[in-house]
Amino acid sequence: MATGPIAAAGVGVSLPPAGMERLLMADIFDKCVRFQQESRIVKKQDRALAESTLYRPSPLNNIGPWMDVDGRQILQFSTNDYLGLASHPKVIAAAAEIVERYGVSVPMGARPLTGTIDLHIQLERELADFKQTEDALVFANGAHTMMGAIAALAGPRDLIILDRYAHASLVCGAKISGARVRFFRHNDVEDLEAILLETPRSQARMVVVDGVYSMQGDIAPLPELCDLCEKHGARLIVDDAHGTGVCGDNGRGTAELLRCENRIDVHLGTCSKALATMGGFAAADAAVIYFLKFKAPTILFTKAMPACITAATLEALRILRVAHDRRKTLWRNKRMLQNGLREAGFDIGGTQTPITPIGNNGSDAVYLCDGLYHKYNIWASAVLYPAVPIGTSILRVIPTASHTDRDIDLLLSALCELKAGQRPEPKSEVPSAQ
Repeated sequence: MATGPIAAAGVGVSLPPAGMERLLMADIFDKCVRFQQESRIVKKQDRALAESTLYRPSPLNNIGPWMDVDGRQILQFSTNDYLGLASHPKVIAAAAEIVERYGVSVPMGARPLTGTIDLHIQLERELADFKQTEDALVFANGAHTMMGAIAALAGPRDLIILDRYAHASLVCGAKISGARVRFFRHNDVEDLEAILLETPRSQARMVVVDGVYSMQGDIAPLPELCDLCEKHGARLIVDDAHGTGVCGDNGRGTAELLRCENRIDVHLGTCSKALATMGGFAAADAAVIYFLKFKAPTILFTKAMPACITAATLEALRILRVAHDRRKTLWRNKRMLQNGLREAGFDIGGTQTPITPIGNNGSDAVYLCDGLYHKYNIWASAVLYPAVPIGTSILRVIPTASHTDRDIDLLLSALCELKAGQRPEPKSEVPSAQ
């Protein structure tokens, strides 16, 4: 006999027993258990090794090529500190001066409230001058920059067209915006034009790409994308996180390298790569930046970039702008490493930048990662889904301006030895996969 509201309404229905009712209920956490038990990210027999490799603790002194790990000297090729500015005395001193006088937390507030300080305004002026735009806006976090800018600039009546390999933060911003979202094949301008031709000019459209793709290391065909956007009345947004400071004669990024800076509608960037701090920025026409100040959710509803980080970023930017010798060394090291890998028969794809992805078969990257660390004292990162397609993996290696010829020779020698042998057995204790 039914009880409760149903019975009171005079409806005679039979309810399942309490235990059965629980079994019939959907649980939003079910996906978590399935993911843990059935994930196809790596093969079942490789899962324990992957878990011991990913999220392993990194030492605090991991900004340079060499780091101390429990008394072992470890050679690192996993940092995004392209120019070696994270350890630059002037960058460290700029942050330390603020911390000594004011602590690590100031300013205590979001940018529209108590969060904007003179250091932010100065950094924005210098970033706008650097990117050759009318204005710029500094965010506290790189991913917040991408998400907030895309989410603010597009709305439910608009169309966002992203490269298939666009960074996850750009995709998140597109989803948050409520706009219609479509993807075109990676760096395929013909596929992009086909999508543009399918949509009316009466619908506002935004094309969103990375300048340098963070896993593949290849560069977007920006001049051709500019041509298409101008032809079809779309706006072009470029996330140049890995190009800023690295590409172009003056380090202004991928657009400088490809001679199309003034044709990009919005330049997005992060401070956590070549600038060696944290945070991000948008640079564009003054009207666009003014709009973002009032509309980007990730500038309105989160704490501002700390003053110590802002001061360090300002100093890093000033050094970066004249760091021509560091950039030359970076690209020389890139050529040395990548030529050596290709000669040894490694697949590094079509990378055009220091980002060096090695291999893409199954879980091989996890074994290379573990073998390099335990056998050769080299730290390089294995990358799995969702950064790369499910079921694939890469060993992501980045030479920097701080690496020496000997450092690169050590990595090449170790990789060749691992390649010549079978999958290395890990020296660490690894629990069996469940």
